[in-house]
This record gives sequence, C-alpha cells and structure tokens, in this order.
Amino acid sequence: MIRALLLLLAFTVQAQAQTARVLSGEHGDFTRLVIELPAGMEWTVGRTKTGYAFAARAGTQPDYDLSTVWQRIPRARLADLAVDPTSGALSMVLGCDCHVFPFEYRGGIVVLDIKEGPAPKGSAFEAALPLVTGSPPIPDTIPAYDWLDGRSTSSPTDFSLPLPLDTGTVSLEPLRDELLEQIAKGAADGVVDMEMPGKPPKQPAFDHAELPWSHIRIGENPGVTVTKPGALIAEDALPSACVDPKLVDLATWGDDLLPHELLVAARADLYGEFDLPDEDSVLRSSRQLLYLGFGVETRQHLAMLVDGSSGDTVSLYRSMAHLVDGETDPQSAFASMLECEGPPALWAALAQDRFPPGPAVNRDAILQAFLALPAHLRRHLGPALAEKFLARDDSEAVRIIRDAMERSPDVDQGTVALIDAKASLQQGDADAAQAHAETAVALDGDSAENLVALVETHFHKLQPMDPQIADALMAIRGETRGGQFGAQVDRALVLALALSDQIQAAFKADPAPSVLSDLWRVVEARTADDDFLRHAVLTAGAPRPDVAAEVAQALSDRLLALGFPDAALVWLGPVAASDPVELRETAAKAQLGRRDARAALALLDGLAGAEAEALRAKALLLLGDLSAAQSALSRAGDSETASRVGLWEGNWSGLAPESAGQWQATADLAQPLEGAQITGLLGRGNQTVEASLAARDAIDALLADVPPPDGN
Repeated sequence: MIRALLLLLAFTVQAQAQTARVLSGEHGDFTRLVIELPAGMEWTVGRTKTGYAFAARAGTQPDYDLSTVWQRIPRARLADLAVDPTSGALSMVLGCDCHVFPFEYRGGIVVLDIKEGPAPKGSAFEAALPLVTGSPPIPDTIPAYDWLDGRSTSSPTDFSLPLPLDTGTVSLEPLRDELLEQIAKGAADGVVDMEMPGKPPKQPAFDHAELPWSHIRIGENPGVTVTKPGALIAEDALPSACVDPKLVDLATWGDDLLPHELLVAARADLYGEFDLPDEDSVLRSSRQLLYLGFGVETRQHLAMLVDGSSGDTVSLYRSMAHLVDGETDPQSAFASMLECEGPPALWAALAQDRFPPGPAVNRDAILQAFLALPAHLRRHLGPALAEKFLARDDSEAVRIIRDAMERSPDVDQGTVALIDAKASLQQGDADAAQAHAETAVALDGDSAENLVALVETHFHKLQPMDPQIADALMAIRGETRGGQFGAQVDRALVLALALSDQIQAAFKADPAPSVLSDLWRVVEARTADDDFLRHAVLTAGAPRPDVAAEVAQALSDRLLALGFPDAALVWLGPVAASDPVELRETAAKAQLGRRDARAALALLDGLAGAEAEALRAKALLLLGDLSAAQSALSRAGDSETASRVGLWEGNWSGLAPESAGQWQATADLAQPLEGAQITGLLGRGNQTVEASLAARDAIDALLADVPPPDGN
C-alpha cells in the first residue's frame, strides 16, 4: 500500500513539473547558456552576491535540466550552476570579472551570454533580483541548521543541510544502527524496496528527445569566426574540428582475429550488473562490427546506450556505420574534417557526396588511411572513393585506389575494369575506356554501372552499338528507377537506342532535359539525311529544343548543307551582335541562303577574317556592288575570284601581263584605240568591220583554247 501511494505521488509530481533544458556552448570571447522554457513563460535575470540568478515569473519554477551543461564548457567564466533549493531559481556563480547579457532568441528560448568585463551602462540586469512571483526570495547564503536543536521550527524545505554534519562529541552510530534495522524490517515485510547505490535509472531523468526547434544554431558556425570589418583572424585562433585519429582508426580494431572469432567477440559481454548494457563493452563491440563492415548491426548496438553517454564517440561510430554500408552521411560528425590528419580525413571523404572545390582536402591523409584498411573494406569502399577523386580530376589518386583494390584477395575484376573505364574516359582515351567497359560487361552483364559505362564510351566516339545493350538497359530500368543509378540508366537507354539507329524509340523514351542535347548530337552525327530532316526540320510554331549552343550550330550547319536555311535559323534562334563569331557567321550563311543580303551584312558588321569577308562578298554581289565585293574578296585572300569580279565590272586592264596570249588579245578588244582617229563615214565603217573580224578571231581562239567543263 505504501509503495502504491509513493508511486502515485511520484507520477503526480512528474505530471505537474515542467522541464526547462539548459544547453551550453563555448565561444571565443564568451560562454553561452541556452534555456528552453515552456511556451509562454516569462523570465527575469538579476544580480546576486555570487553572480547572477535566472528565474521564471510564474507561480512555480520549472525543473531545470543541467545534465549536459558541463560537457561543452569549462568552469573558467561560469564557476558553478545550480538550482537554488528554496526558490527553485537558477543560480550562476561567476569565476571571472564578467557580466551576463540575456536576450530572448524567440518564444521559449532564452540565451545568456557570459562575457568578460563590466556590463554595459544602464543594463537592467545589474539590479538585484526582485522577488519571484509566488516564490520566496533567492537567499545569498544558506542558513545553517543544528539537527540536535529540537526547538527549531524550520521546515525541511526551507534549508539545505551542510554536509558532512558537524556533531562534535555526539556519536551517530546508535541512530545509524536503528535506521538500518528498521529499513531491514521494512524490506523483509515488503514495505520498502531495496536498491543498490549507483544503479542507473531505466529511463533518463529528463526527456532528451529532439524537439522541432532543437536544431537552431545561435551564434557562429563551428570553424567560422565573425569579426568586425577589417579585423584580422590569426590562423591558430580557429578552433580545430579534428578528433584524435586513434579514436576512429578502424584498421587497428581487428585484434588479429579471424572474422568468425571477431563476430563472436563482438557479441560477448555486452551486459553488466543487473543486466544493463555495459558502455565500454558496447563501444568495443561496435568497433569490432565496424571492422567487419557490419553497419546496421553497429547501429543496433549503439542504440543500447543511453543518449548523451560516451560524449561524441557514439555519434562518430554511428556515422561510420552508415559509411561502411556504402551510404553517404552529409550530417556526419566528420563533415568538417577533410583537412585533418589520419583516418578522420578518410571518413570525412566518404561522408561527402563529392569533394568541395579548392584545396581544403587532405588528399595524402585520405589515401594513406584507405591503404591501411583491411582488404575487404578496400574492395567495398574503393569504388565510391575513386568516384569522388574522378570528379576532382585526380587520376593519380584513382590509380592508387585501383591498385590497392586489385592487390586485395578475391577482388572483383569487373569492378576494377569499371574504374579503369571511367578513368580512361575522363583522360580522353575513348578507345581504352571502351575496351575496359567491354571487359566489365563481359564479366557482369547485369550490372547497371557496367552497361552505363559502355554506352558512355560509345557516345564519346559517336560509334554505333549493338541493340542488345538497349534491351538490357530496358530490362533493368524498372529496378533502378528512383534509386542511386536511376537517372544514369535512363540516360544510357536513350543514347543506346539512338546509337543503335532507333531514333524514334529514343525520343519516345522521354529523355530528361539534360539528356536531350546529347540525343540531338547523336541525331546530327549518325542519322541518314531522310531521318535527320524528319526530326530536325521543326514544324511551324514548334519551340526549339533546349540543346547546347554547339549542338544547335552543328544541326544548323547540316541543315544549310542540305538546303534548308529557314529550318537552320529556327535552331539558331535570335542572333545578336554580342554572340560568338561562329554563331553570327552561321546565321549569315542562312540569311544568304534565303537571299536576304542586307540581313547577312548586318550580322557580319564588325567581323573580320577570311570567312567573314567571303560571306560579305557574296552579300555584296547579291546587291550588285561589284567593286565592294571585289575588295572583300581581296581581303579574304581569294584573288582569283576578285579578278573575275573585276572582269564582270568591265575592267579588263587588270589582267596580269603574263596571262595567256588568247586572254590578253581578248582583253585588248575592250581598250580604246590609240593614235589618230579615222574620220569620215567610210573610214569608220572599215574600222568597225576590221575590229569585228579581229574580235571574232580572238574569241574563236579563246574558246578553242579553253576546254569545256566535264560532264556537260
């Protein structure tokens, strides 16, 4: 009955109490406390003789959870933090000449910054703490109590006992013996529950669950120091985010045991006294499971520990458990350790989807830690790590990882061949990449990665491929959709269909916008003229597909060669004077194909060079400006065509003296006669007849000298 009443009383007190969690953080020039009050509760801060006090303006104070305060801050500025036993307020004892500056971040979250130096003038928080509504004032000293004085009328709740008690010559042994005897009788009768000291509670005293607003960050991010404009930051002033390399050195966790022996050891001695998980044993077991590569099992073991135990070790091991399973972990505790020395750099590299740009990657530490891994983890983690170095264009690091994998026993040669294919493709050696990809497919034709690599090598060479590759990709498309390789398989399927002359099926495969440009590149390079025109000549009003500029220009060039200038202009789109020279020249060719000389000249305005001058000459010929056209041809270096244009203009005097005699004789006919002029009708008539006969003879000789064109 007594136990039932005590249990009911405990539940009643817990139901009425409200918990205020107190968090802490150490910053460069101040110490921060964050108090999470129940919603709608007002608060106050004031001075005491030993420092400051924080209290809620309510009938009762909340239960302040101080369990994690001293895990993150030293006792330099804040010497002590305790709940006052009389008023329930939060008492802060300062260990320096500091002041407290409080502010409310938002409703229910109060921030207390402990900064060195005097408080700002006029600070309202330097006044003595007023009486808390509904609570007695916070005492500055703890009243002493003489337990031998039976006349004392003080309630036990009005003081805290100074321990140990000073009893002088009075012995407490009789009292202690009597208490032990009565407790033993109560235990024998079942009235009192005996509990050994030091046994941890089955449930934590406070609820540490993550609340929706628990992930706010007040102040600077780790590793980032906010200063006044123009201030300089010393290099060694930034806090180091690196952990001790020995803490995460997985290569040393094998204990020279065989895998089955290590698995047995990992499952032994997990529980200690009273069948509670032993923290050290759980961490040891987690290390052994991580060495074996059992990530899920490691997370299950770590879940046995109470939240907040073992500091940051549990969070590090939990992240490693995700990483050994081949997953990335962007929220990993290793996220900021890419520049560290030793194994932390490796785990930070595996946690990232890709390396950040710049030098903030300790390449040597990553590779050294990878080479130290056991063989089975090198085989398992190597491909993902090589992929990250491929994205960084570090072929030497990829080669080191590849060689380390190949030296491992029982290595999958298909995986090595796939890495070789990707590395060769990135280096521009499409032939070698294709050979490696074909080897990978021959070893494992059901692998999505192998098939994708083979398609990419054929695409880079714009080489036709077997339709069976497209069929294989179609078969595995449903399995990979929505997964890690889903988008890559979809792209490879579209390109495989196009490279196997199934253009219509490739377009029906619903290519993503990022794949459409490459599909049109295959259409331009591989299809016959009829199929090309069927797709490339867009219907009136149809939007132009979103393709890369070089692909659009290549499509336009082929359309111009086939005599479709209007369709070419649709692919080019609007062309401005600020566009590249090649684009403007292609647009000018299309306008000349439409015989719009003025539009072509506008596109060529300001351009120089042989190609631009030749196009300009064609436009000028269309407009009949033969003199300007001749000048443009001369600037283009086409002197022969420029000479012919001069002849069309009627100026044959420019023929070179060394020209053939028949050409020179014909040219002389166009020159005015020199010497005396013949007068009289009969003289002029004779002269005309003689000139006509001479012209006929010269033209006959010229025609006889020039061979007719072939094929006519």
